[in-house]
Amino acid sequence: MLLLCSLALASPYDLAEQAVAESPTLVALQARVDSLSALAEVADLWPDPMLAAEYSNMAVSAPLPANHMMSGVQLKATQTLPTPGVTGLRADVAHGRVEVQGQATAEAELQLRRTVHVTWWRLMLSRQLAEVTAAHLDRTNELLDAVRSRYETGSAGQSALLRLQLLAERLDDDLGDYRRAELELTAALTQALSGPVDIQATTPLSPLAVTGDVPTWLAQAAETRPELERLELLAQNEERAAELARVDARPDVSVWAGYRVRTHASDPTDLVSVGVGMPIPMHASKRGQGMESAHLSAASGARAQHQAALDALEAQLTTALARWDRAASKATTYETVLVPSAQATLDATLSDFRVGKADFASLYDAEVALLSLERMRLTAAAETHIQHAEITALVGGTP
Repeated sequence: MLLLCSLALASPYDLAEQAVAESPTLVALQARVDSLSALAEVADLWPDPMLAAEYSNMAVSAPLPANHMMSGVQLKATQTLPTPGVTGLRADVAHGRVEVQGQATAEAELQLRRTVHVTWWRLMLSRQLAEVTAAHLDRTNELLDAVRSRYETGSAGQSALLRLQLLAERLDDDLGDYRRAELELTAALTQALSGPVDIQATTPLSPLAVTGDVPTWLAQAAETRPELERLELLAQNEERAAELARVDARPDVSVWAGYRVRTHASDPTDLVSVGVGMPIPMHASKRGQGMESAHLSAASGARAQHQAALDALEAQLTTALARWDRAASKATTYETVLVPSAQATLDATLSDFRVGKADFASLYDAEVALLSLERMRLTAAAETHIQHAEITALVGGTP
């Protein structure tokens, strides 16, 4: 059952914590861990002893214990003794499955946090791009009014009026795209939280400086990434399961003790019997060898997956670092140099245009250039946070 909530959250960390707490997927995975834990607790128990009572060797014509020398009531207790070491191995394998499933649950939680963080920063980017676009649309409409007045007096050409009208229409259309993106990203966060979410805050997009390098992150991932730990634990547990298959193929010994109560008049002596038995291992060894081979192959496959995951992780971290570093450099350059220069150029051009020292084309170009640079600055700043979230998910913790 989904837990519905309406939240006014101020940061992606708040949202991620709420998503983890509400996620039905994580609840299901944790239930699987609990189920395996319950099975592991009883994995090393011996088979139950068996108690039998037998009314045996009675004469058909007179089925009473006193009417025949061989008749009597026999009580028998039987216990199967597991092969030495097999119960401990069963418990180890069962607890190993719990550990593997626990790491799978931790990986799912990590990826859910990544989804929330990445979606959050994309939502913040969309909102702030919409704010910048709306501000430029207002300024374009003001310029459009000024150019329209000049057009009516013959001091501005029709082309200038049409270009500004086209720019205003494009900006208004862009706002529609941002409204659509707002709905899509909010829906993605609603899915992550398993219920409606009301995000009212807008986090300023400031670039995040790179911290760390690929070798450091790889070393950290080897210690903290749940998926890598899951594959290593899986390989180890498959090797334990192979050993269990080899030991379990040995026949279990059964022992029993019996007591026969006799009441025949000529010989009322009670009898005692003890015995031991085991199955004849005609096919058990072959089955054991097959299961052992299967588990060893699974262990080899898990180790190959682990190495493949490490290789992919290095490539992913290298790519994310390159994107983060470039985005941080761009955001800083745009924020400190290019955007202020473009703003100064637009202000100067607008002043010159008002007194007839600058033509319309220069004013138009300055306006479009500032809009483009502001959008690129915001996109680059958001990218630093997105790549930080990606690397956090790859490493398994804050890089």
